Parts: sequence; structure tokens; C-alpha cells
Amino acid sequence: MRKNSIMQFILCLLVILSAACKKRTAIDDQKIETPVITTPVNTTPLPTPAVTPSYEVGTGSGNLTIDGKSLDLSAIKLIRIKAGNYKTITIANITGTSAQPISIKNNGTVNISESMRLDALVNVVVAGDNSADITYGFNFNDISYRALTIQGRVNGLTIKGMNFSNAGDYVITSSTNSLVYTGTAETRNQNFKILNCLFDGSNMISLGGNLNKDAGEDTGLWKDVEIAYNIFQNSSPGSVCSFTNVQDYNIHNNVVNNINANNNNHNGVFFMQGNGKFHDNKLTNYQGNSIRMWLYSRGSTPATVEIYNNVCYNTRKYSGFELQEFSRNIWSGKTTYTINKVYNNTVGQMNTSKDWEGQLLDLYTLSGTLEYYNNLGFNLNYTKGAPGNMINNMSDTKIIKEENNKYFTSQSAAVGDLTNFRTLLPGLGAAL
Repeated sequence: MRKNSIMQFILCLLVILSAACKKRTAIDDQKIETPVITTPVNTTPLPTPAVTPSYEVGTGSGNLTIDGKSLDLSAIKLIRIKAGNYKTITIANITGTSAQPISIKNNGTVNISESMRLDALVNVVVAGDNSADITYGFNFNDISYRALTIQGRVNGLTIKGMNFSNAGDYVITSSTNSLVYTGTAETRNQNFKILNCLFDGSNMISLGGNLNKDAGEDTGLWKDVEIAYNIFQNSSPGSVCSFTNVQDYNIHNNVVNNINANNNNHNGVFFMQGNGKFHDNKLTNYQGNSIRMWLYSRGSTPATVEIYNNVCYNTRKYSGFELQEFSRNIWSGKTTYTINKVYNNTVGQMNTSKDWEGQLLDLYTLSGTLEYYNNLGFNLNYTKGAPGNMINNMSDTKIIKEENNKYFTSQSAAVGDLTNFRTLLPGLGAAL
């Protein structure tokens, strides 16, 4: 009897121990299957979007005048014009600095039916680029007279993001053609830019005065001019852009198409008198030299003039580029000759009318030297000379470097297509 009691006690003890083990295992399993996860909370406040302080002007119609004399521009550097349809806009008497220019921009689409006048502006940007969804915030449509007129001397003026469609007279012009240059910054225009604009069916940009030693005249000088990232199309102005007295221009990354279908005078699509650079431009289906450079440089040290990395294709008349110097522009103590370089250009199908030379370069008399290399030509028109060097040479200019220029009678041997003009010969021609 006692023995049975002992056995029963042992069995009970084993049952209790076994249950305790199972309970602990269940607790451990539960901890693994349902862990407690604490998500960190970011208590840093989100930054408040910066708001640029600005003046809001305009009613959306009528004639708008923005006069800096009536605005405090010591802290506020942005003026925004209310969207709408205006007859005229006048912007006057505004002065910024080169580090902090004053900007006048669109607040929506601003249409102008008659004209814009810019008067007495220093370090000012007039730009239709206020919003990413509007390419051209200022629109000049069907202007019968002059679309944009600059009054007074220019010092640090930028025109940007504008659409000039069917402007019948000069599309941009200035009142400073008669300003006599005496050698000081105060007697010239300087730091002027036309950027990212569309000129569709419109007339000429006409700026500048005249340099003529024989007449003792030096007027309307422009210095440090940039014409870039613009589109010129569907018009017959002769020249889309002309500066008749200019120092250190930079014309680049412009697109020209379908220009001068109704023009027959001997012209340049760009016509520049002075010194500068012409590069990375693309011109197709036009008439005239892509640029006529009538050359002189300021001071006694010759400036370097460069034409490079341009595409010129399908002209009805004339060659790709023109270089020329006139004795009336070489004025002792005031101006001198230029050093000239023409390289890495692609030029094809020049002078399809077959009534003149249609080569890569029309070269007239120059006092300075010429470097001419890495140019690619195809399907050009020769009435004299051999096609090898692609120069219509009417001078005794000293060519100090002439190498690696290639000519082909067909487009297919020179470039892969007539859209991108990708060269088939590495190291030659333009690389737009």
C-alpha cells in the first residue's frame, strides 16, 4: 500500500514538471512569433517652401508702365506681370547690380499686340521663363511696326524667353545708333544678351552704328554681345541679326531654318561688323552666307576671331561663311586687324542656284592670318578652282595652318543623316 502511494506521488510530480515545461515553451514561442516593433517618429518639422518676394503689376490689359522710380528695389528683386493681353509695355528707370540683377518676368502668358519699350535699364533681365510649363512667357504676335525698342544706353540687359511671330518691321532695335564712342564704358552699350527666343516669320534684329575712319565716325558701339539658344524660322529678312559696330560677340547654339526664300541680295543670315565668335549653330534651307564677318578688333592688339562647330546645309545662294576686311575700319590708335580661325565645321549643298560660288568659305582680303582645319564639306558648287580646300579665295591672305579638310561629292560619304548631321569621319566637321 505504501509502495503504491509512493508511485502515485512520483507520477503526479512528473505530470506537474511536464506541464510546466510545456507552458514555458509556449511562452517562449509566443515571444518569437509576435515581436514588439517600435517605429521611430521624426519630430523634425518640414521646411517651409521659400517664397521669393516680388511686386505684382498689371491688370491683364491696356498699356502697362513699370517705372523703377516708383518702386523700392533695395530688397525686392523680382517684378511679375499679370497674365493677359496688353497693347504696350514700358519698363524704365530700373537699376540692379551684376551680382543681383532686377528681373521682370511673366506671371502666366503675357501677350503684347503693339510694342515693348525698354528705357534706362542697368543689370536687368526681362524674361518670359517664370514657369516651367510656359516656354515663351512674352508673346509678340502680328506686330505691324517695331516689336521691341531699346531706349538709351544698354548696360547689362538680358532679353529671354520671348516669342516674336510675324513682326513686320525691325523686331528689336535701339535708339543709340548715334551715340559717339570716345573710348569709355559710358559711351557704348555693353553686356547685352538675347537668349532662348523664337523669331517666327519676323524681321531683322538691327543694332549698332558705324565705324568709318574716312568719315571720322565711331558710333553705336556694342560690346560683349551674346546671341544664343534662339530659333529663327519662316521669314525673309535678309539678315536675321545685324550688329554694325560690335566688339566681342558670341553667337552660338542657334537654330535657323527656312530663311530668305524671297531674298536675293548678297547677305549674311548673321551680319556682324567687328570681332567675335560664331559656333555650334545649325542652319538649314536658307539663302546667304550663314555669317558675314566684316572684321576689325578694338585697340592695338589683334583679337582672335573663330568660326567652329557649325552645320550649314542647303543654301540657294552663296557659301557657308564670309570673312572680309575693309580699310575704312582699320583706324590707327583705335582699331586693328584680326587673327582668324575656321575649323570643325560641316557644310553641304551650297548655292543650289548655281550662279555663284557655293563653297565652305568666301575669303576676301584680310590683313591678319587664317587657320583652316578639320572642316568637312559635301556637294558644294565650284565655278573656279579645285574642290579640295573648299575656299573661294579672292585674296592673298596668309593661311598659316591648312590641314585635314575633306570634301565629298555626296552627302552619304560625309554625314550619316540630314537631321543630326552626324559625321562619318571622326575628327572632322561639327559635333552638335
